[in-house]
Amino acid sequence: MSYMSNKSPRPSGGAPKRTMTAQLRALSNTALVLATVLMVLLVAFVWMATAIKKKDAKNTDDTTATTTTSAAATEESTADSSATEATTAETTPETTPEATGTHASYPEGTKLIALTFDDGPCEYTPQVLDTLQKHGIPATFFLLGQNVTGTDPQLLQRMLDLNCEIGNHTWSHTVLSKVDENQAYEELQKCDQALMDKIGQKATVIRPPQGAGLANPGLLKYALEQREYCINWNDISCPADWQKPAMGDAHYTAQHVIDNASSYDCVLLHDSHKSTVESLDEMIQGLKDKGYVFVTVTQLLEATSDKIGIDEARAQGWTDAVEAYPGGPVYGVRYEYSSNKYFFGKKSY
Repeated sequence: MSYMSNKSPRPSGGAPKRTMTAQLRALSNTALVLATVLMVLLVAFVWMATAIKKKDAKNTDDTTATTTTSAAATEESTADSSATEATTAETTPETTPEATGTHASYPEGTKLIALTFDDGPCEYTPQVLDTLQKHGIPATFFLLGQNVTGTDPQLLQRMLDLNCEIGNHTWSHTVLSKVDENQAYEELQKCDQALMDKIGQKATVIRPPQGAGLANPGLLKYALEQREYCINWNDISCPADWQKPAMGDAHYTAQHVIDNASSYDCVLLHDSHKSTVESLDEMIQGLKDKGYVFVTVTQLLEATSDKIGIDEARAQGWTDAVEAYPGGPVYGVRYEYSSNKYFFGKKSY
């Protein structure tokens, strides 16, 4: 009879069960591995971010350096260009005043003429500017302050853009020979103030209404203080466009100026008359065909060489030179600011 044990046999091939301690140790090892991997990834990310930032900073520095070098080169080139232009300006006399609107020197024998328009701005002034722009020439506009106040500043700015000159024709067309010193001064001052309010600059020349009042001390005082030349016009070339036969006849107006103009003439016109405006295209082309160069009043006075002083004018028979106009050969008056004396331009008729 065989002997049999009471213990149950261990299942064949079975693994021994893990204890709780072994399981915790395995879990701890796994966590340590994961933490190490995360740390490596974090270090790698920080390194890459730092490298990219340094690269961007370097590119920015390179770009800034390139821009700075380019700007410096441009500045140097501009300075060289400016120096060249300055040298050219010093060595080359101005011969194209119509294109510059500045004071100029003219070759001997140049036939200069200044077209001037009184009593504006008005409804026809834009048409005058259109014609001037078409021919590429300047003119001088003697404006009334009371008209300036209601004018679009862009119209006045267009005058300047076309190299035209703006003159003072008093505030309200007051005849200065009929008012006292204070009134004359105020009329001129108010006109300039109206211009300042509109375009930020005053007139550069004065024409007293009707050419009268040159002896008024208010006119002389204001002109000297503001350094504004005073100018009238030439009787012979003036078409008197405010009356017949010129008024209403554009061809007559144009032909009168063409036939009677002389070098250094200052032609009196009015942009308030439609027929005068319509005469300009024919007039300007006719004067161009005769070789005239168009300038502003200031350019004309700067270039004129036949001015005589007040004493010489009286010596030639003028009883009071400052009241010689209208009606005589004195066509323009300017002031020499250094000596506070009148100078006159004289024509031989």
